[in-house]
This record gives sequence, structure tokens and C-alpha cells, in this order.
Amino acid sequence: MVISTKAQREGDASSDTPVTQWLDAPTEDSVKTVVTYMLEHPSQSISSTHIVATAKAFKQLADMCRDPDVRTRLADGALAAASSLLLERVVAELGPGTEQSNGHAEHVFLLVQVLRCICNQSADTDAARAQLLEHGGTAALARALNIDDVWRQPVPVAQAAFGAVLNVSLDHKLCTQALVDACAIEPHISALRVHGLGNGAHSVWPLVCSSLDNLCEDAEAAATHFEQHAGLASNMLQALAEITAQLANIASVSGEVAEQFVQIKEQQDADVTAALRGAQRTLLWNLCEVLEKSSVVRLQLCEPVYMHQMFDILAYYVATGGPDEPTQPEPSVAQPPSRPLPQGNRNADATAQMIVGVSGEDAALSMFDDSGLQQRLFAQLAQSESALAAAAALCLGNLARTDAHCTQLAETHPDVVQAAIAWFESGEVRVRHAASGLLKNLCVPAPAKARMVELGLPAVAARNVDTAVVPVQANAIGILRHLANGCAEPTVQALLAQEPGKSKDQGQDQGQCALARLLTAVRSTDIDGIRCEGTRLVAAVAKAVYLKRACDAQDLEARGLDLVAPLVRLVVLDGQRHPLLQQESLVALTVLVAASSDNAPYAHAVVRCLVPETAAVGTVSEPTEDNTIEGDTIEVNDADDETAEADDAETTAPDSFTNVLKRLLTQSGPVWPQSTMQAKSLITQLTTQLNVQSSPFDPAGLDILRTEILPLTN
Repeated sequence: MVISTKAQREGDASSDTPVTQWLDAPTEDSVKTVVTYMLEHPSQSISSTHIVATAKAFKQLADMCRDPDVRTRLADGALAAASSLLLERVVAELGPGTEQSNGHAEHVFLLVQVLRCICNQSADTDAARAQLLEHGGTAALARALNIDDVWRQPVPVAQAAFGAVLNVSLDHKLCTQALVDACAIEPHISALRVHGLGNGAHSVWPLVCSSLDNLCEDAEAAATHFEQHAGLASNMLQALAEITAQLANIASVSGEVAEQFVQIKEQQDADVTAALRGAQRTLLWNLCEVLEKSSVVRLQLCEPVYMHQMFDILAYYVATGGPDEPTQPEPSVAQPPSRPLPQGNRNADATAQMIVGVSGEDAALSMFDDSGLQQRLFAQLAQSESALAAAAALCLGNLARTDAHCTQLAETHPDVVQAAIAWFESGEVRVRHAASGLLKNLCVPAPAKARMVELGLPAVAARNVDTAVVPVQANAIGILRHLANGCAEPTVQALLAQEPGKSKDQGQDQGQCALARLLTAVRSTDIDGIRCEGTRLVAAVAKAVYLKRACDAQDLEARGLDLVAPLVRLVVLDGQRHPLLQQESLVALTVLVAASSDNAPYAHAVVRCLVPETAAVGTVSEPTEDNTIEGDTIEVNDADDETAEADDAETTAPDSFTNVLKRLLTQSGPVWPQSTMQAKSLITQLTTQLNVQSSPFDPAGLDILRTEILPLTN
């Protein structure tokens, strides 16, 4: 830094002040005298005559505060008050839009030394931080970050400014919140723009990144600030995209960024690359945290240009493989439906989660009609890179959440649907999960069901009803249940078809039909989503076979499958909390009992389940259901997502099938009238079967039916 004249550097010798006297022999004991003078005469302290001496005094104070013991003793409030006051004065002189005067260099010199003093006195000293907050130092510090000289001379000025913010905000919630409220986040993001890498600025970026991490540590507070400043999230994403483009060596970068890229390559490549990677990591994770906390911020990014930027960033992480992150095995446990499965690349996971979060907002649905984004998603789904295909499928599944979009996609882009089916059939875990979720959406609207059948989806879904990957299994079962309501015949045929060979996930014998493997999975699982959705599929099959004649009933009966037990279990476990599930199972049981014969002893199985030991079930966690009631019957709305995650559930103790029926028949407690009517229909059909079946019923169950159940039907 160049001071204009020697006289200006040394000050006016004829103007003797406590500051100049102290500089001749600086001691800790006389610091209070100097600080008091600055507080009482701030204008004189920064006058052209004394500004250099004041700057030198702060330089000396900053050096003294490097000693932990000294800065503890000086944390009485006077030094913090003087630092805050003079920082506010010098920032007013140097602030944005001010013209450079003859004393500009001296003001910059003072600014740097005051910032250094604040930085050092607040290092691991909460008392000093609290004093700075009390005297307005945090607000002045935030304004100092916007001074043009911060990046004209980044090494002395920006280093001091961001270093001060870093120390003041470190582990001090009140100071951090004050800095955030004073809009200190904005200049941090501006500092990490690629066009600001000149003049050795990259050496300051680690300070900027650490300081930004402090300011965003409280994700809730940071999200609130982002909500109040609409352009902040897009600026952060833009900075992240620019840095990613630099790191990816994208030759097509245009304008000033391209020139900067050439200049950067001529500098110390290793240092610049390290600074870029550090900034990239900071921006990515802070933005990801804010987006996860706030739907308002996600709405701000619901535009195709931002989605393109996120996919560019994801492509970089997929290509580089996340060098800073360890590779992790792919899990086989249930994941929340709003999250992509982990890829073993944390940076790629975070970017994919941003894509899913933004595209999952209702405001993002309009992006489906953007031809550029649509073509990009189609292209990525068709390529061989599974991570990008998974992200494209997740995004496309979110954007195609309306019946119109699903129908359009199924009817006009069969090649895209075929690509998704191919990934569902043989892709890696994460892309199978994403593709099956997209396909499940496409199976909801009635016009799209026939096309999905034509493309062979039922057979692929049937092969995955017992896969070890729970999210894929849940999607496969959901696909079949949706198709059974509208395309019953091909769906039931796929479930009853014999599949020779081994399951690649479980290695079990697939000589059984898919329906048999589904029943095994439903019986053995402790995951509510699989049990409930699987049982609803069983109920749909029963109604399709015996009411809609989707196939010859003998084809089902010849397999000797126990369709009754899972339906009874669903009636018992979920009736009080979710009467619609109970109602649906009672309907299916009634249909089965009415269709009983010597080859299909469904009535006998129901009677056996009246014995508590026979119908014993375990505890269950709570699923959710959202359906509609029409007239005197219950109809399931297939467009809804019927089951909840086991992780967020509450556990309840089960009742017996007999007690549930008795409660329904007597309408004891919170019972749906429709469920009572359906229970009576079930008992009526059982009574009929008692008179027509030649084979004997279970004596214990029959006794319970006659003595405890039948009297209640009158």
C-alpha cells in the first residue's frame, strides 16, 4: 500500500496527542488513555493530520491482541467501542459510491488496521464479541465488506475484513445473527464469483468460505434471510455454476469469464484450483441446507435456467467422482420418497437433492413444458450414465405429477418410457428407484395405463415385487396396483405368470409366480409401506379375478395361495387408524368368501382366523391414507400416495380379528358406517357358505362365529 507523502505517513509532529505520545512508548497499561481519547475525539482521530497516527495505533493494538492474555485483559469494552466507532466513521468515508479523495489511501490504511484489531481482539474471546455487538461493530463490519477497496486490494483489505467477520461470528450466535441481519451474506457470495479472482483474490477465498460457513451455520436463520432477499439463492447458485464451469475446463465459457480463465491458467494453478474447490464445496452445502429448510427459497429457483445450472453441477460431480468424498456402499433400506438414494458421492447426492427439492414444488410443474429442459431430461434418461439418468428420472417424475403431463409423456414419448423401463429392469439401485418412481406416476391416469401395458411394464414390475431394495419394491407394488385398476387382465396375468430362474437381488427361487412371492414378502415384512400396499394389491387381484373376470379363477385357485391371511391382518392392524384400508380389505374378503368352493376354501380360512391364535399378528407402525368417500361405498383414489414411511410412525398393539368384527358390528368407538355395513356383508356371506360347503369348518372358529358374531348381526 502506498502512502502519498512521508508527512502524511508520520503525521504532524506539532500536533501532539495521547495517540502520538503512546506510539513513542506503547504499553498495555496506557491503552485505556489512548482508547478514551479516540472515543472522545473521533473526528480529530481520523482527520488528515492524525489519521495515520490513529492507524498506527490500531496496528499496535492489533499486534498486542495477538496475545491471548492481553486480549482478555483488554476486553473491558473500551477498545471494542473505539474500534466500532472508528470503523463506522471510516466505512462512511470509503463506502460504495464515494469518490476517492486525496486522503483515500490513508483511510484504507486505517480501515485495514481497525479490521485487524477487531479480528484479533475477538479471537476466542466472547466478551470482546459481545462488546462489539453492543457498540454496533457488527453492523459496521457488514457494511465494510461492500467497500470497493476490499477487492481493489484483496490481500490487505479483504483479508482483514473477512478475517474479522470470521472471528466475530465464530461460535457466537448473537453476533452471527446480527451480521446476517446486516446483510453480510451477500458480499460473501459476491466475493466468490469467478470474475473476482484477479489480484491474488484466491488467497482470500478460504477466509471467505469459512466466514460464510459461520454465517450459515444456523440453517433456519439463514433460510429466513434467504426468503427475505429473493435474489440471494439464485446468486449463490450462479456463483456455484461459474466455479464448476471453471473446474470442468468448459471451453465454451464466453465473455469476461473466458478471459479470466486464461489469466487464471497463467497463475499458480494449484492454489487457484484449491481455492475454487473450497468455494465450490462451501456454496454447494450451504445452498443445499437452505433449500432443504425453506420451500420459499425452493420456489425462487423454479425456473428452467436454474435447473440447467444444477444439472451442469451434477454432471461435474458425476464426472469427477467426488475426489474429496469416500465411496460408500449402496444401501438397501427404505428411503424417504422425497430423497434420491445415496450414490456414495456426497457432493453428487447433495446436488441431486437440490434438483429433487426444487422440482418437487408445485410451482415447478410449468417447467415440464420448457422444451430445452424437457429434451435435456430425455437425453439424460436415455444415456448410459446411471447417476445422471437417476436425477433426470427423479426430476421428470416430479414435473410429470399431473394427469395431463403423465398422459402426454406416455403417449408422445414412448421411447422415454421404454428407457425408464429398461433402467427399472436392470439399472443400479439409485436409478432403479428413480425410474420406478417415474413409472409409478405414469400409471396413475387412466389414458396412460394401456400404453404402459403395451410397453411391457407389468411383467417388469412383477419381477420386482420381492426385490431386496425396499424403495424399488414399494414402487413395483404401487405400479401393479395402479394398473390393476383399469388394466386388470394383463396385470393379473403378469402376477400369475411362472418366472423360472433366480432373483438377482435375493437369489431365491422364482419358479413361483409373482403373486406368491408378493404374499411371502407381505407376510415377512415389518415395513408398513410394503405390507399395506402389498395387501391392497392382493385385494385388487381378488376383486379383478372374481368380479371383473380378469382371468380364469381356476388359474388362481390352482396355486393354493393364502389370500385371506394378509387381508385379515390389514383389517386388524389398521382399522382404527385408517378405516379406508380396513374397508378395502373387508370388501376383498367378502368377494373371496362369496367365491368359495372346494378348490378355493376362502370361507374356511376366514373362519379359522376368528380363533385368536390363528390370526396372531405383530405390532405395526402407522401408515397414512388419503382417499375419498362417495355415497354408501368407499372408492380408493389411485392418484394419492397411500402409505407412509415406517420411520415416522407410531407403534400400537394389535387386536384380534374377532374383536374387530364385534366392534364393527356394534359400532363401538370410532367406526365408519360403511365398515359396519361391509362387516355385515362378510358375515352374511360366511353364513351362506356354512350351508353350501361340504367340507367341515374349523370347530373353534365356527363356535366363535355362531356364539359371538352372528348374534350381533341382528
